[in-house]
Amino acid sequence: MSDNNNPSAADIAQLNNAIGKLTGAVETMHSILTARVADIRTDIHRMETAHAHRMDRIESNVSDQLRATEANLGKRIEGLDKRIDGLGSRVTALEMEDKKLIDKTARLSALGGGIGGALAAGMVELIKRI
Repeated sequence: MSDNNNPSAADIAQLNNAIGKLTGAVETMHSILTARVADIRTDIHRMETAHAHRMDRIESNVSDQLRATEANLGKRIEGLDKRIDGLGSRVTALEMEDKKLIDKTARLSALGGGIGGALAAGMVELIKRI
């Protein structure tokens, strides 16, 4: 620069050239940053989509497992109900058998008591006659 108050045409040309280079560099950086931001947005969108698909698959798998567990549990409950019903009929059969045994025991006891009483009475009569 020749004079601080009166710059020469060459100085102005150099200044304009430097400003042009700076403007070009800033525009280039802006376009690069804009492209990178667009790439990042695309990556974020792709990740969100992949995450949503993954969550849908997980939810579907969990739902399928819950349905299978419910069905299996239902079958087990049905089997348990059948076993309980079977136990009820077995208990009823055992109670009937127990009643029969009690009845037989009572009859045999009564018969044995009657026979024992008759024998005792017969012995008493036999002893009286002797």
